[in-house]
Amino acid sequence: MNRALAWPRNYSAATRRNVYAWLSILPALLIVVLFTVYPVLYNLDLALHKNVLTAPGQHPFTGVKNFVDLFKNPGLLRSFKVTAQFTLIIVVGNAVLGVLIALLLNEKFLGAKILQVLILIPWAIPVVMAGIIWRWMFVGNTGVINGLLYEFGLIEQYYSFLGNPVTAQIALIIARLWKDVPLAAILLLATLQVIPPELYDAAKIDGGGVWASFRFITFPFLRPTLTVLLILETMLGFVTFDLVYVMTGGGPADATTLVAWYTYVEIFTHLNLGRGAAMAFIIALLTLIMAGFYFWALRTEEVY
Repeated sequence: MNRALAWPRNYSAATRRNVYAWLSILPALLIVVLFTVYPVLYNLDLALHKNVLTAPGQHPFTGVKNFVDLFKNPGLLRSFKVTAQFTLIIVVGNAVLGVLIALLLNEKFLGAKILQVLILIPWAIPVVMAGIIWRWMFVGNTGVINGLLYEFGLIEQYYSFLGNPVTAQIALIIARLWKDVPLAAILLLATLQVIPPELYDAAKIDGGGVWASFRFITFPFLRPTLTVLLILETMLGFVTFDLVYVMTGGGPADATTLVAWYTYVEIFTHLNLGRGAAMAFIIALLTLIMAGFYFWALRTEEVY
């Protein structure tokens, strides 16, 4: 039995190590194929065929027709415009507010540790619950924000924030930032705390001010974390659905119809799985392009 299990003599040590390595990662590869590669290939099959739920059993091959039909629809172009504005604001907002809050929490003051814990509460709240909270705050007849503005005499009557295209977009952005900025701040704070203090001391000796220290010391250390956060927020911007579903339903007048909501409407309202799958591929492609741009723009140098 031992002879049957022994390696053949013509197998070199390097070959044996390679075989052992592949056998070691085989379970992980199987999981990746099962839960990543197969769904992607199945989604591609849906996108290249006609899949309408009102016509079951009829799935002819259509090639790129679903993609062409999508780009001919002016509603998709509007949703891309809205999504681009929404994503740009939350990406920039998370980066700027995250850095500012992290710099504040990195200072030593009374209650800093407690504040570091409390700031994570919005991030810990489920997105749907966050959307419900902000909907109650912005609602036009009993909203908290309306009540405060009325009490301070800033408005003469309650205003329907979610009924106006501009204020509805602002409300959606505020809810997204309130949910995501705490995580960005904590991750950036963790990065700030590993920067050697000696670098700042050397900068002071050389006559460097606050801006010079941030530009040449702090920011290079923050680049890797910022890259991850920007990619994450871009993905969240393109796939934000739950907040739209809870707060605005894509309205008013499609002002908050993001591409994720547009995909939902294609599948569950128009019952067109083929177009919905094509939209998923478009979203994934755009996210990959933006991720590549972030890696190029925030490419890091070796830091000692």
